[in-house]
Amino acid sequence: MPVTSTEIAKYSVSIPSAEDPNRFTATVGLFSAGGGVLALLRFYLPEHPLAPNEFRSDLGYPLISYPVAALAAIVDILRNEKPTYFTWFDYRPTRCFGAVSTSREPAGEGEAVP
Repeated sequence: MPVTSTEIAKYSVSIPSAEDPNRFTATVGLFSAGGGVLALLRFYLPEHPLAPNEFRSDLGYPLISYPVAALAAIVDILRNEKPTYFTWFDYRPTRCFGAVSTSREPAGEGEAVP
């Protein structure tokens, strides 16, 4: 099953201290309606190389790496759009990656005009 897409019901944001040995500058956990973890998004500063995306069988979910510049956009989508989805593209052994996205919606939906 190379591609799976699940609606995101909840999320959490964590900003660890500078001494975190993983070199994350932030993480975002994505959760299904049943409370299961869909993915852990890891955000890295430019001076730290991105860890490879991977599905961790021992955890039961993927770990996805992003540059820290993507953090604000992802949190904005999670905070302001509904529904949102996490899609996992698993084409191992050549590549795997994830995406946080919205569904198709009308342009300008919910935009207030002053």
